[in-house]
Amino acid sequence: MDQLKGLVKSYEAWVAKNPDVVGDFETTAKWVSYFVAGRISNSNVLSELVYTLSNILVFYNDRIIDKARGASENSVIRLQSGLCYRLKVTLTSLEYCEVFIEISARRLFGQRGKWLVIALIQIVKAAGRLFLLKHSTLDIITSPPITALNRRALSKQREAQASAAESLPQSEHSITFQLKRSGRLIRKVEGAPPIQYRDFKLHVDNAGAAKTQIPRELLNAEYLYIAKPLIHLAAMGLFGQRSWKQYMIAFSIDLYSVHVYRQHRHLMTQRQKLELSRRCINLMYFLVRSPFYDNYSKSRIERILGFVADHVPIAKVVAGPLKDYIPQWQSTYFYLWST
Repeated sequence: MDQLKGLVKSYEAWVAKNPDVVGDFETTAKWVSYFVAGRISNSNVLSELVYTLSNILVFYNDRIIDKARGASENSVIRLQSGLCYRLKVTLTSLEYCEVFIEISARRLFGQRGKWLVIALIQIVKAAGRLFLLKHSTLDIITSPPITALNRRALSKQREAQASAAESLPQSEHSITFQLKRSGRLIRKVEGAPPIQYRDFKLHVDNAGAAKTQIPRELLNAEYLYIAKPLIHLAAMGLFGQRSWKQYMIAFSIDLYSVHVYRQHRHLMTQRQKLELSRRCINLMYFLVRSPFYDNYSKSRIERILGFVADHVPIAKVVAGPLKDYIPQWQSTYFYLWST
């Protein structure tokens, strides 16, 4: 156990010092999952396993880098209640693993077992999101709840801090020091402002870590959005997976939720506006969901990728496997609308 702990600590130290190399490895692992699909027996299970493990690895490495460098984007998360943070970690991990769990359930238990597992997953996710909305500082639930770390911004921030440290005059260097591992510039006690200008409050208090009251209009829109997967599952059970009725029900819920948010845009925070923009972009996914995909999109996408694979030499390497993978991709990812 001691040897294993030592290996984990060594790995964490290496990840913290080499985020760019780690990012290259993570990207390679994801591309491997794309090229495996459709190439060998049980490839959808294997490719999804590789993709799931790569996402979990990215998530774990993000936590290491965030902790080592004190990233500002997620530092507030760690200061919130332990229960909410653990719930966010659980929901994020479940979101990365849910497709692999569903595929495995279909292999092991058949179609009925698969849909039972799907229903349980969506109930857990909806309950967790409702709990976070009520008991954490979040005013809107992102997907996943803990977003990927912006490593490029962290690298630029570190370079800017290093440049600022080099450009400081000697008098300012006397009241600051630089951390060896992270490179962050820290002010010494004697460099603090005069006592009459100090408030002795944590920065997180000023950043609004306390739970604020969400306007009821926005809260109702978020409740509807959280309940959408469960409503969609019920509609699929009633009308069938490829029915236009279940398609229009999910589409209407998405549109109405976005409409309510945009109607009360003046009440929204910056975080809500960013998430709303992402949800508007995600409406494009309806072009590749059944039955719209089966009747309109499928033939056009295949013609475009076929033309690229036949006439563009370099793009053929990507377009060919992508064309083979799209049917499995569509049937695996776009029958359930939980985001």
